Amino acid sequence: MNYALLVEYDGLCFNGFQTQKDLPSIQENLEKAATILLREEIAISGAGRTDTGVHARGMMVNFKTTKTVQNFSKFLLSMNAITDPGLSILSMMEMDEQFDSRFSCSSREYEYLILNSKYPRPTWKNRAFWYQHKIDVPRLETELELLKGEHDFRSLAKVASMKNRSAVRTILDTGLERSAEFDGLLKIRIRANGFLHNMIRILTGTLLEIANGKRQDTNVLDIISSKDRTIAGITLPPHGLYFIRAYYDSHPQIDTMYSLRDFQ
Repeated sequence: MNYALLVEYDGLCFNGFQTQKDLPSIQENLEKAATILLREEIAISGAGRTDTGVHARGMMVNFKTTKTVQNFSKFLLSMNAITDPGLSILSMMEMDEQFDSRFSCSSREYEYLILNSKYPRPTWKNRAFWYQHKIDVPRLETELELLKGEHDFRSLAKVASMKNRSAVRTILDTGLERSAEFDGLLKIRIRANGFLHNMIRILTGTLLEIANGKRQDTNVLDIISSKDRTIAGITLPPHGLYFIRAYYDSHPQIDTMYSLRDFQ
């Protein structure tokens, strides 16, 4: 049997998604809980390998087992009781044997939250990046539009992670949303067929430097075409970054899991 789980977590509670020796991780939490309940060794695969401090509102994972889960509701209640309080399993679905949350994924969507205010707001501490400087929002929207399409993003990736790797990725969609509930909160949304290590955090740091006037004579495409990490902006902290959802062109039934999440 092959089961998909929709997971939400607080990145501050873990040392990233992937299992690490003697450090808490999302993968380890899920594998231990499922192993206890199913009484056999379980391996979890995730749609993304988020770094320490990065949050998720809709991480898709899957696992295979020789057992049949008869009652999804009961299984989810038990999983949530066993796993760390910083982690929640929202829904579950039986999938075909070929489905893999990582390798079947056609695109991924992230958001980076920026709190643009004069003073810090304690309720958003470690949930959004506090940015005191002025932001030219129309310019930021223009720069996000320029990102769409296929580019070599070498200049917007962690240098050490790029050895013998292609840096070509396709940005499928971007967006900028101003929160209606909280003044000054901006959400930058990016969906792509893949991301490089630290790509969104470097990209967002670069976009802010352009939108606050520090880089008036350049745009994000100039920086991308340079293929030089030293030309780009700073790497923003992980706590403003959220994994929002994974897309599966060959498994459209996954959309139902996200629809139920949004309805809840």
